[in-house]
Amino acid sequence: MAPTTSARILVIDDEPSIVRALAQLLRRSGYTVDTGGNGRHALAQLQAQRYDVILADLRMPELDGRAFYTRLLQQYPALCQRVIFLTGESSAADSRAFLAQCGRPWLAKPYAIAALRCTIQQVLQSTAPVPPRARQGQARCPPRHERSGAGQAVGAPRALWQSQTPLVCGKVQVYDR
Repeated sequence: MAPTTSARILVIDDEPSIVRALAQLLRRSGYTVDTGGNGRHALAQLQAQRYDVILADLRMPELDGRAFYTRLLQQYPALCQRVIFLTGESSAADSRAFLAQCGRPWLAKPYAIAALRCTIQQVLQSTAPVPPRARQGQARCPPRHERSGAGQAVGAPRALWQSQTPLVCGKVQVYDR
């Protein structure tokens, strides 16, 4: 079901197959999607376009997710609240420390597309306050289960994606619900 918003999302990842799959899935959900291969490309795009949500991989060449976020803090601090990190290295100590420090939501690869959609909706709701009456009847997100020390990790129950067919094979698999 397409969201009721025409939100614009920037997907930043160095894996072309991941970028294509995410862009396709998000467009099918009704979002306008732009992409960047690393943080440097994304910063250039931010000069010309406003984004409602920024999905950023942590590990990328040239300018990775951490360095991108640092530059974002310096150049566009208001946009930091729109970032969702995607990572295949959530168990690495340096990644965990960074994710806990920045306090932004993140998803460990592979993740269920339902969890991604839910996290996007949470960011959209937190950056554009909605009156309490308008929130009645909204769909509930899958429960959170993988939490960092700051409670920022977002995920869906394993059963949600375990039996699904992968849309992308390779470094990470994205599952559609």
